[in-house]
Amino acid sequence: MPDSLSVRPKETVADLIRRHRRPLPAPVIKIETFRARAVAICSAEVAHRSRDFQRVERALGLGFDRWLEPDCEQLGQFPHEAHAGAALVWLSHLQTHENQKRTPWSGVPFRSWREDERVVWFAKRRTLWSGFLRQMRRYQKALS
Repeated sequence: MPDSLSVRPKETVADLIRRHRRPLPAPVIKIETFRARAVAICSAEVAHRSRDFQRVERALGLGFDRWLEPDCEQLGQFPHEAHAGAALVWLSHLQTHENQKRTPWSGVPFRSWREDERVVWFAKRRTLWSGFLRQMRRYQKALS
């Protein structure tokens, strides 16, 4: 006799949620700059993940304590949603880094930085840009 009356006895909560989730229809966004378009698309994906998780949570009668499980909305997320969220994190770090150049906390304008400081700043900016672009490529690949 089986231990469970469930039709899918090996299904986890994440699998159950994923089975009831619906992906966001492909958005049509007419924004010229890559960064602004990426922010709009990724923000829409992350917001949809949150709303759709709450819909499934209500429909299945599940209850997650957001205090004890702050990342519960990641249960059952689609791969492209995970990459969209990661891209937003990379972009957040990139924008914070670029603000060091625009609003120097040290009071020294960027043009007055020493050469080695500028080299380090540009190297970190390249690393952050490549991380952001890598996640956007993964997002696009996961959609296809």
